[in-house]
Amino acid sequence: MKNYTQNLASFFCLPTSFLHRKSFISFLAALVLIVCCATSAFSQQSANTFEDLKSKFSASSQNSKEALNAATLFLAKAKEANDVARIVEGYELLISNYSHTPKAIFYTDSIILLTKNTKLDNYPAEGYLKKGIQLYYNSKYNDALNNFATANDMALANKNIRQQISIKHYIGLLKNVSEEREEALQIFQDNIAFILKNDFQKKDSDQYLKSLFALADSYNKNRVLDSAEVVHQRGIKASLQHPNKYLYPWFLTSYGITSYYKENYAKGMDSLLKATKFLKTNEKTLCSNYLYIYRCLKKQNKTEEGITYLYKIDSIYQKKPKVVFQAREAYELLNKEHKAAKDAEKQLAVIEKLLAVDKIITDEYQNLGKKIVQKYETPLILSETEELISQKEELISQLKDENFLSEKIVIALIIISVLLVLVVFYFFRRNVVQRKRFDSIMEEYEQKKVLKENENETPLIEKITAAVSQKEDLGLPKEIVDSILIKLQKFEDTHRFTKKNYTQTKLAKELDTNSTYLSKIINMTKGMNFANYMNELRIDYAITQLKENKVFRSYTIKAIALEVGFNNAQSFSIAFHKKTGINPSYFLKQLENQKSVITT
Repeated sequence: MKNYTQNLASFFCLPTSFLHRKSFISFLAALVLIVCCATSAFSQQSANTFEDLKSKFSASSQNSKEALNAATLFLAKAKEANDVARIVEGYELLISNYSHTPKAIFYTDSIILLTKNTKLDNYPAEGYLKKGIQLYYNSKYNDALNNFATANDMALANKNIRQQISIKHYIGLLKNVSEEREEALQIFQDNIAFILKNDFQKKDSDQYLKSLFALADSYNKNRVLDSAEVVHQRGIKASLQHPNKYLYPWFLTSYGITSYYKENYAKGMDSLLKATKFLKTNEKTLCSNYLYIYRCLKKQNKTEEGITYLYKIDSIYQKKPKVVFQAREAYELLNKEHKAAKDAEKQLAVIEKLLAVDKIITDEYQNLGKKIVQKYETPLILSETEELISQKEELISQLKDENFLSEKIVIALIIISVLLVLVVFYFFRRNVVQRKRFDSIMEEYEQKKVLKENENETPLIEKITAAVSQKEDLGLPKEIVDSILIKLQKFEDTHRFTKKNYTQTKLAKELDTNSTYLSKIINMTKGMNFANYMNELRIDYAITQLKENKVFRSYTIKAIALEVGFNNAQSFSIAFHKKTGINPSYFLKQLENQKSVITT
C-alpha cells in the first residue's frame, strides 16, 4: 500500500508538459497501471491475516528481516484495528524476535503500559513476568527480581498457575546466580513434580522443557550426577520430539558438563562441541560451554588447545559484558595457567582484567541473595496453598487474644522499629542532601559554561589585568606577573594538568619562572595553594567530561582518575568529595539517571 501511494504521488507530480508530449492512450495506460498496483497492494494487505503473519514469523529465524517484517506488520494491523489483545500479541512477537537484548525489555514496558488499566486476562502480570525474564537474560538481576515479585503478587491474586510456575522457575535461576544452589534445586524439583502431577507438560511443553533443563542443570551444580544424567537423557529425548527442538543445544551442553564431572571427558567433549554449533547468538551458554571444553581438554593433557577457548570467552566479554561471571572464571583459570608457565606479562594482563570484573561483581551483585529472600521467597511459600494463608491469619488472631507477646518483647520491637525509622530517615536525608549537592554541581557547571563563553570574547590581556587588579600588590614586576598568568592560562586551556605527577617545580620550569614566583601568583590570583589548584582543575575537567562525553561515562572510577591526572582512584575520590560533597560514583549514577530520563 505504501509503494502504491508513493507511485501515485510521483505520477501526479510529473511536469504538466508530460501530458502535452504523450498521447491520450499513454495516459490511459499509466492510469490502468496505477489501478492495478492499487488492487495488488490492497489484495496483499487483506491476504495478510493475523494468523498468516504469525505463521510467517514462526517460519522465519529469530532476528531475521522476515521475522521482524512479519511482527511489525502484525503490530501495525492490530493498532489499525484498535484490538488491544492483538496489539499485545504483536509486542510479544517483537519480544521473541529481540529476545535476550535490551530491545526486548523496551517492548515488555509497552505491554505493561498498554494493559495496566484493561481487563485483559493474565495482564499486566504477564508483562511484568516477561520483563523480568528479559532483564534476567540481560544480567540485570536485581531489576529482574523486582518485576518477578510484582508479577507474583498479581499471579497469586488471579490464581494463575502457569505464571506461578514460570516465576518459581526464574527465581530458582536467580538463586543459582547468588550461589544458593540447594534452595534452587528444591524449587526445580517442586516445579517438575507439580507439572507432572497436573499433566502440565502437555499444556505447555516449552515450560516443561525449561523446568526439566533447570532441574538437570541444578543437579549438575549440586553434583548429583546420576540424577543429572537421567534428567538430561529425558530432556534430550523430549527436546528432539519438540517441533522446534526447543533447548536441544542447552541440554547437550549441560549433558557434556555431567560427563565431565563423571570423568568421561571424550563423551563430554562430543556433546559440548555439538552444542557450540547452535549457540553462536547465546553468549552466556556459549561461554559456559567453552569453560568445560577447556576443562575436558586439560584433563586430556591438551592444555594449550584448552587455553584458546578461555581467550574466546575474553573476546566475547569485551563485546558482551553480561557474561561477567563466565569471564571471571576464565580469568582465574588463565591466571593459574600463566603463573604455572611463568609468563609474567600475560599473567599481569589477566590479573588486571580479573580485578576489573571483581569490582563490577561486587558493586552490582553482592546483595542479590538477600534481596531474593526479602522480596520474593516469603510470599512464594505463603502462596503454596490457601490453607497456609488461613492458618497464618488464625495464628495472628490467637496471638492477639492471648496477649502472647510479653512486655519486654513489645519494648524490644518498639526500639527496633524506632531504630529502623531512624536508619530509613538517615538514608533518606543523606539521599536528599546528596541530590541537592548534585543539582548544585550541575548549576555551577552551567554557570561556568556561560562564563567561559563570555570570557572567550574578552581579550586574554584584559582578563589577566582584571585578575591582578582584584588582588593586592604581588610585589613582583607587572611584566613578570602578566607573562606567568598568560602562560598559566594556556596551561589550563590545553588541559596539561591531566598529566600525572605534575609538580610545582616542573610547572615553574615549563613557564620559564621559579617555584617561588609561581606559588605566590597562584596563591594570590587563585586563592589556593598549588596542590589544591591542580585538584580543582582536574575535578572541574572530570565533571565537564562526564557531563558531555558519553564514552567517558562508561569508564571505571579508576580509569577516570588516571585520565584526569590522579595517581589512583582513592586520591581522585577524596578530592572529588572534598570539592563537591559527594562521591564520584554517586555523581556518575545521577548523570546516567538524567540521560535515561531524557532518552525515555
